[in-house]
Amino acid sequence: SLTDIYEYIFAATQYEVGVLWQSNKITVAHEHYCTAATQFIMSTLYPLIFNAEKKPYKMLGCTVSGSLHELGIRMVSDFFEKDGWNTYYMGANLPNKDIIAAIKEQKVDVLAISISMSFDISKVETLIKNIRSDETLNDLKIIVGGHPFNQIQGLWKLVGADGWAKNARETVELSNQMMSNLNSAK
Repeated sequence: SLTDIYEYIFAATQYEVGVLWQSNKITVAHEHYCTAATQFIMSTLYPLIFNAEKKPYKMLGCTVSGSLHELGIRMVSDFFEKDGWNTYYMGANLPNKDIIAAIKEQKVDVLAISISMSFDISKVETLIKNIRSDETLNDLKIIVGGHPFNQIQGLWKLVGADGWAKNARETVELSNQMMSNLNSAK
């Protein structure tokens, strides 16, 4: 299935590329080439992704300011789109004020934040604190993911998120559950 291609080919390959880079078996140039090739192949699948019946939910996906690793959140955004969500994929390296402005402008239900490097954890925490300080965003659900969150149990709670998922499939499942719980509480 399309989701299996994303999860078991694209994500698995990118994880292995990251391991090779961290162990100095490939260069940054090799890593960037592999990522670009994966992004190109993903883009050829878009006719299969952007054809789902729409749900009434909106999701915004991004990384944090300074983070250039956007492929994970792109995969997450594609899974949401395939599930029928209205998605706003913001990509990499977005300043907090612009993320917050986009959340308000698009009136999103869920913010998905992905990071690949542990040095971005404090940036996630700062972004979430900035969002939580804005009373107009009290209903926004925030889900985090990425390598550091998969490695450190409970880290999502420490940064102030509403949830964590280890992969794109689980992020969509958790978000659907959050929306179902929210609607049944109303």
